[in-house]
Amino acid sequence: MTFPTNTPNGYLSLCYHYIRDNSSEQSFPRILGTSVNEFEKHIEMFSNFFKLITPSDAFSFSYDDYNFNNNEIGLLLTFDDGLSDHYNAAKILAKHGIKAIFFIPTCILKDELPANPIIIHYCIAKFGLSNFLNFFKSSLETNSIDLSNHFKKFSYIDGNYNEVIQKIKYFFKYEINEKLSRLILLEIYENMFHNEFPNAMEIMHLTKNQISEMIEMGHSIGTHTYSHISIGSSYLEENELNFEIIQPKTYLETIFKIKSEFMSYPFGQTVDCLSSKELIIKTDSYKLAFTVEEILNKKSTSPYELGRYMPTSLDTSELLYKKMVSMINGK
Repeated sequence: MTFPTNTPNGYLSLCYHYIRDNSSEQSFPRILGTSVNEFEKHIEMFSNFFKLITPSDAFSFSYDDYNFNNNEIGLLLTFDDGLSDHYNAAKILAKHGIKAIFFIPTCILKDELPANPIIIHYCIAKFGLSNFLNFFKSSLETNSIDLSNHFKKFSYIDGNYNEVIQKIKYFFKYEINEKLSRLILLEIYENMFHNEFPNAMEIMHLTKNQISEMIEMGHSIGTHTYSHISIGSSYLEENELNFEIIQPKTYLETIFKIKSEFMSYPFGQTVDCLSSKELIIKTDSYKLAFTVEEILNKKSTSPYELGRYMPTSLDTSELLYKKMVSMINGK
């Protein structure tokens, strides 16, 4: 099926996270994501309504003369966080001849440690919010950190469970500096999750061998910083910026013997990203950088501020299609 002939020349991009199979759903039922069954339905819908493009096509659209017909919309699939779920997703896509970009926080490979938000997801999913808060408080006491004023906001009663989780995520993203955030979360991970699951990294994230296989399938690998921090709001020094956005590219290119020119900003809101000008000043290493601004990527869109939509666990193929059409129409 095609779109009206006055459709803008451009492509949409989607940013997936968890793609849950039966095993992962049973082990960690509180981690919400797109089920494998629904993901297959998404792919069928994409094939019926959109022109699925490769990462190379997206590059050519920004820099060369690649264009879409006046009644078609392109679609690029991306996946953030280097999650273990993505290995199966990559195989499903390869079965359908679809090539995607998988954005990897390099801490999962270089130091075999999980990305910051994934620690929160799995610890709360397995042990509950109360236990997470207890370990959180213990970590503060161990390190003689007084955050009592902040900690009051995390007390909860029945009914605002999800609200407290959002406050916890916001706290670690924006309310303390990235070094302290990393210190606390890694202590929680070691004492709460890793002690219980010695194979924690295989549960949470992709392995080097899996990523190598995904590259052989034809997928592209991009960077997602080192530890998954908000680049735009962290006020990083030059050496810290280098550690988070330049070294990860070099690392991935070295261990996988590839050229990696794509970056995805963790969290992806405007506050989390550098402007095109800021990124170019810091490094000319990247050709495409992705946010989660919900827009149709056009010829006029900066290649360093490309938009994406993040499908949720509630997005059936029908609802996702409606959302994508609204993005095309600029609503």
